[in-house]
Amino acid sequence: MQIFWKAAVIAAALQAVPGLTLAQAPAAAQAEAAKPAAPPPLAAFATLPALRGLSLSPNGERLLGIMNRDGNSVLVTAKWDGSEMRGIMETDNRKFKFNWAHWVNNGRLIVSLGYPSITRGDTAGESRALAVDADGGRIINLVPPPRDRNIENLAQFQDRVIDWMPDDGEHVMMSIVEDFNVFAPSVFKVNVNSGKRTQVLGPRRGIWHWVTDFQHRVRAGVRNEGTKSEVIVRDVDSDNWRTVWKYDAFTADEVEPLAFGRDPNLLYVMAKHEGRRALFSARLDKLDAAGLPTLTLMSANDQFDLGGSLRISRTTGELESFGSTWYGNAAKRFWTEPLRELARGIDEGLPKRYNYIFGFSEDGNRYVVQSSGNGVPDQIYIGDRKAGSLSLVADMYPDLPEEQMVGKRSINFKARDGLNITGFITTPKGKNPKGWPLVLLPHGGPMSRDNADFDTWTELLASRGYAVLQVNFRGSDGLGDNFRNAGLRRWGLEMQDDLTDGVQWAVEQKLADPKRVCVVGGSYGGYAALMGAVKTPDLYQCAVSFAGVSNLIDLSRREAGYSVNRTYNDEQVGNYWRDRDQLKATSPSEQAAKIRIPVLLVHGTSDTIVPYDQSVTMDKALKAAGKNVRFVTLEGGDHNLARQADRLLFFAELESFLARHLGTTSAK
Repeated sequence: MQIFWKAAVIAAALQAVPGLTLAQAPAAAQAEAAKPAAPPPLAAFATLPALRGLSLSPNGERLLGIMNRDGNSVLVTAKWDGSEMRGIMETDNRKFKFNWAHWVNNGRLIVSLGYPSITRGDTAGESRALAVDADGGRIINLVPPPRDRNIENLAQFQDRVIDWMPDDGEHVMMSIVEDFNVFAPSVFKVNVNSGKRTQVLGPRRGIWHWVTDFQHRVRAGVRNEGTKSEVIVRDVDSDNWRTVWKYDAFTADEVEPLAFGRDPNLLYVMAKHEGRRALFSARLDKLDAAGLPTLTLMSANDQFDLGGSLRISRTTGELESFGSTWYGNAAKRFWTEPLRELARGIDEGLPKRYNYIFGFSEDGNRYVVQSSGNGVPDQIYIGDRKAGSLSLVADMYPDLPEEQMVGKRSINFKARDGLNITGFITTPKGKNPKGWPLVLLPHGGPMSRDNADFDTWTELLASRGYAVLQVNFRGSDGLGDNFRNAGLRRWGLEMQDDLTDGVQWAVEQKLADPKRVCVVGGSYGGYAALMGAVKTPDLYQCAVSFAGVSNLIDLSRREAGYSVNRTYNDEQVGNYWRDRDQLKATSPSEQAAKIRIPVLLVHGTSDTIVPYDQSVTMDKALKAAGKNVRFVTLEGGDHNLARQADRLLFFAELESFLARHLGTTSAK
């Protein structure tokens, strides 16, 4: 087994800080750089991250992670310093994939497997949960098929752990659908050694999200019915449930319960503050004049929505950390001064990066750091607070040298209606970065957003001589309610105009050659690429859609078959019957005759997010209209290019297509 881990090694450029010892790099890494190296090969960008999902056992002595090797994924354990590695399970990723793995105690863990299945004629994703010893022994299915029921009625997702019960070590709490008359999950206490489970709470209509308190009692649930939601809570030591919040989706009234503190009446929630998601504490035993729990603002940002994980100390019951990692300021995530001091030291040693500090051992001594930055490929470190050390254990992209990466530059411009739009521009290495062939790269979602973190797609394109423009168009998430909601039911309209305005901005700034622009995207980005070819056929020389939506009427009709998704999709995209004219006008497959540029379509047959048929429909429409189209099918491929062979094939097709239609000449 090839080992990517490098215990006790760190880049020589790092500067030691008080109380933190940084191991030195080998002498070879400190040698003077040779002549400028050729760009990394395509395979270096297509390689899956060498390691993901790393965590420490509760006692801090063992590591657990998913290692990618030659296209296969291997579940591995090792000593905390990266030595004594052994494989537990391996998959070729053709059907089964590892979603995640998590320690239950020092010798037992749970592994989630994901795979595609056909449900009512549609490709959907399913999951299963296996319990296994750390040495690979005693594998059991935690949710085996019932003996007295048709196995066709199995729950789609069977890996929903809602409470890891770390002070128990033998059980977890799981949310499992068992009563199909109610079609909502019950909560079970599950023994990870035997698989025996005991129902703790029966199903309740429309409630798919349950929250336990610090004492492992089920205390809160979220009911979703269409776009209307309500949060219910149970009083301490009673069976009295009451509704504490009601709200409609995409409004300022949204409240998301996160976790309870040691005090059973203290609940941490995400709610809105000045139009952006923020962290609040809620007192369930103290009601305001409207009869709602008293909310106290704990953390907010005046530019971005907050998000990320929340950690409660199992020792003190107090909040220890919350939120995403801030670039160069990991301390913002922590609430206690010792942890803030630790984060500041790591930021000084690994400057100008996103340093995500997590996975603490039970005693808080050892921890994991995932570190990356603008043009800095991801790395994994293990820290030891008593020893004052931080050691590199894995380069996530070992064949992508940092010195050959270029990074992104933040930009902003005004859309045609005056709305401020942000984004990023990535340009190739060059003395005069003007007039590059440009790739517009709209993100997926669309309720997502691009950021300054390391990005293999932008680095690949820049290494091949293209400037890359990423635009956080209206409808992108994380930038406040008003900005997100401005994209509701505006697919192909103002959302598309923001992308057009971004290209025009790049041309005006003389960053882009107006005669050499291509639009490339995946998922919603694939839709935007196709719609750009329809709406502004003279702006682009080519378009590439990976797993893109092409027919909004078909998409809406499909989502109507899923009770949970139906009304959300109607609100975001539109309804296939009520909004039929608009959806037809903004469906690329319905407007294929307007496309005048070459189109590349790539799609996996096992895509559970955007059906493969969406690209089949687009391919047929383009061919019927006599257009220039190439359609590449990834047999068994998914929505995320999770198989290395699929990723390599897509990048090869992309590289060849762009070279053919844009060329790779350097800036003028």
